Amino acid sequence: MMRTKKILRGRVSFLAILLACAALLLAGAASTQTKKPITKQGLVNAVKINGLTTQELIQQIQRRGVDFEMSAADESDLQAVGARPEVIEAARNNYRPAVVAATRPTPSSVPPRTNTTPAANVPDGPPLSKSEIVTMLQGGIAPARVEQFVEKRGVSFQVTPEIAREITAAGGNRSLVGAITEKSTADVASNGNSGSDSPFGSTSNTAANNAPDYDDLIDRANSAVSSQDYNGAVRYAQQAAQLDPQQPTAYSILGTLALYYSQNVSTAEQAMRAAIERGGAAAFHVYHDHGSNFSTYCEGSFFVTKTGVSFKANDGRDTFDAEDSNIKEAKVNGFVGSEVGAFHIKPVQKINGRDNFNFAPNTRSKAESELIIRLIRGY
Repeated sequence: MMRTKKILRGRVSFLAILLACAALLLAGAASTQTKKPITKQGLVNAVKINGLTTQELIQQIQRRGVDFEMSAADESDLQAVGARPEVIEAARNNYRPAVVAATRPTPSSVPPRTNTTPAANVPDGPPLSKSEIVTMLQGGIAPARVEQFVEKRGVSFQVTPEIAREITAAGGNRSLVGAITEKSTADVASNGNSGSDSPFGSTSNTAANNAPDYDDLIDRANSAVSSQDYNGAVRYAQQAAQLDPQQPTAYSILGTLALYYSQNVSTAEQAMRAAIERGGAAAFHVYHDHGSNFSTYCEGSFFVTKTGVSFKANDGRDTFDAEDSNIKEAKVNGFVGSEVGAFHIKPVQKINGRDNFNFAPNTRSKAESELIIRLIRGY
């Protein structure tokens, strides 16, 4: 009993917030816009974050393709982060060269550029947030070097006079502000959704010419999560849900953020049900018991869909799949792991030689397990 408390106590894992955002790394589940092939790093990150079921990940690969031809080194890198063999095979069979996007015109209001040095040795990564740029400048990184990062990776925010002044005050110059302005995308809907009781924001149509599409908003939410700007992530996900209400990805993100960031189970359930009803999944970060009372365990993601449940450990080794017809019992535990809100799944037919699977929710709260059970029984 003491062992369980020692291992599972503590604050909610940052991974629990990130897990649903693997979908973000893949830029939306079914956009009607031009499909952008998945990069190798995007696929690696998606596998590591473990926020999509194996089937969802394969569907993404088949729909969008990947922009790299699978090599032995690529396969090794994917295996190292826990990619299932079927994911690697899907990537191998769906190579599609990336389409070069047209260059955006430079607005006349952009400050003049003075630094034209190529972005040398800038690592790949998501677009930079305002806070990341300010932190780099305050840490003593030269504006010219920060500008190289902006050129290579882009930014996730729209420049305003206030933001320009903040960046300048942190040590930036006009050339850096000009680069950021060039990389900024068109302004998006207002932040003013706080008056709505819906986790999806206002129902008004805020889309306009040159406004970001569904994929753009999902990418922005991803960047906001990576910089721990959770309010921004919620805002972008709400805008994506407004723009294309029939796609599940934004609702999945909103559900996970509501559960692990806002600790609002009611809002999380509303959003997760919306994701499931649209063919997506509700994703939870859990501990899977390997022994007795969680004396040994692994961490991973537990998914609830319309057709059943599944679990995949973060290292990809331990998996569990059960269709609705093979679930005999799904209940919150009364004994094993009860002090950390554990729940169990009992299949009709044994899975991996086992007839009972115990899981502890990331929040160590019975309320999270009860939410999982309600979703399982509801579909």
